[in-house]
Amino acid sequence: MNYIKLINAFYDRLETNSLSTSAIALWHALVHINNKAGWQREFTVAVSVLCVKTGLSERTISNVRNELRQKNFIDFKSRKGNKSAVYLLEDLTEINAHNVSYKDALSANNADSVSDNLSDNTSDSVSDNPSALIKLNETKRNKITSSSSARDEVHAFYMDNLQIGVTSSPFVFESIDYWIDDLNTELVLAAMKLSAKKEKKGFDYTEGILKRWVEANVKTIEDARRYESSFFNDKKGGKRHGTIKQFPARTSEEESKLREAIERRKRLAKNPGADIDCPY
Repeated sequence: MNYIKLINAFYDRLETNSLSTSAIALWHALVHINNKAGWQREFTVAVSVLCVKTGLSERTISNVRNELRQKNFIDFKSRKGNKSAVYLLEDLTEINAHNVSYKDALSANNADSVSDNLSDNTSDSVSDNPSALIKLNETKRNKITSSSSARDEVHAFYMDNLQIGVTSSPFVFESIDYWIDDLNTELVLAAMKLSAKKEKKGFDYTEGILKRWVEANVKTIEDARRYESSFFNDKKGGKRHGTIKQFPARTSEEESKLREAIERRKRLAKNPGADIDCPY
């Protein structure tokens, strides 16, 4: 199961099937546990473990897991004695796929209306080398797959290290994605690791680190290392406002690219795969 697709499908479904904040916290805890187990079809977990990971009482967990089952987010089977319940996570990505079939049909009609124009514009450039367009699209797919994989890693690190014990918010992952678009996955992950070392849960502390880096025009991991080293030395020396190295400001071209990346992210969130051309 794809971590990021499941998270996106979950929040898409919340738009029409609302849940209590406790139910959202329990769902995230179950996803985290099943991810650790290697995405099993069915898995077991003790209520005491769920209490620790969600901060909820046993009675509340009993109530909200029924809420999740009634709204088809999960299923579970209680067992006698001291045995843990068996849980099953519904594949929300498949459920959502059925719900958007009508939109896909409309998209197909729109695609037909412009296919002739696309054919006219590209036929001359690829007639001598038919594989050129296919290779170009494969390159695009590889880049998007690589980007998605890196984004998944950041989301997974947050879930495994910073979200445990913190009430889940539907806006956290959107904030993480915007920071990734503004900087890059490496810097966002590095900031999260600094937060984890200081045992700072949630995303607020990480966001504070990222804001400092943006103010100092940090663009690479090496920039971040130098900045944090300077910041630490200044704090150690008792300076409230140390002479932290400032890096060259972003050029107007770089700022434009960042804005385009954020806009592209918004488009892809509404219509995944919209920027991928079909090679056929």
